[in-house]
Amino acid sequence: MAKRRLTERQIRQISAKKTQIASDTDTDTHNGTVLTHHGKELIVNTESNETINCQLRQNLGTIVCGDRVVFNYLDINSEPKTAVVVALTERDNLLEKTGFAGKAKAVAANIDQVIVVCSLVPRPNSYLIDRYLVAAENLPASPMIVINKIDLLDDTNEHIVNDINSIYDTIGYRVLETSATRNMGIDELKSMLADSTSILVGLSGVGKSSLVKDLLPDIDIRIGEISQASSEGKHTTTVSTLYSLPSGGNLIDSPGVRDFSPVNLNKAQIMEGFIELRPYRGKCKFANCSHTHEPGCAITEALEKGEVNRQRVNSFRKMLADAET
Repeated sequence: MAKRRLTERQIRQISAKKTQIASDTDTDTHNGTVLTHHGKELIVNTESNETINCQLRQNLGTIVCGDRVVFNYLDINSEPKTAVVVALTERDNLLEKTGFAGKAKAVAANIDQVIVVCSLVPRPNSYLIDRYLVAAENLPASPMIVINKIDLLDDTNEHIVNDINSIYDTIGYRVLETSATRNMGIDELKSMLADSTSILVGLSGVGKSSLVKDLLPDIDIRIGEISQASSEGKHTTTVSTLYSLPSGGNLIDSPGVRDFSPVNLNKAQIMEGFIELRPYRGKCKFANCSHTHEPGCAITEALEKGEVNRQRVNSFRKMLADAET
């Protein structure tokens, strides 16, 4: 039998209950931020900047990297210290993707910026980029695009960089070119990440791990601290992990993916995610316009006039079709 979906009212009630739990817990509680998780364990960074292993109290739901939690120490004198998470505080936002069998899978919480990393090799997937941008716009969070491995630029792939800049920079997205191996664009990227919680997302093989190593020179030490806090005694790259940046801000390193789809976006949210199409909302002849074949479609007319990019409109239409399946 399919799992019954919660109503909006039930979701609000659950959220209110969690917030109440967070405010009603006893005075011997502490606040922290989830760095990562290993199975049923959470690795939490405390307000005193300690890394501790936490068990998870039942009925708190899914807790992910970036979540702000309330915990109690089980034995403050143990080494390493252990604790139990007793409450989840209210989230600013939650990035989710479509997982196995179409179920929502939480990726990370409380994100200010989504950094979409692509590269010259493997070749960028424009539809994947657009889906990440739509997800970011609906969090909401500020998106930007990084073209990595720019040291591989030559006459055969120069058009890739030109196309990305032509499409995305033109509509207002920041596009940064980087090379982890040659330290190109890294200082500029650091300044973009300062004072924010940012997540790196993208296909496997685009060089996210190399960028992380440039941004976090002590990454091996950080991984060791997390591994030591975990009773499993090892670090995994299959889940998102949050790190504090030396230059300020937090960086969430997410696993590379083969695909990404936002979860349960409706037609209005998809339109909201394509920033250059927002001016055409409500301008179609028919209120239920599918933006594909109807006469008087404002987006089709804008496309014919060259006011919007065809590749982006194709992505928009494909997302609408995918949302209906």
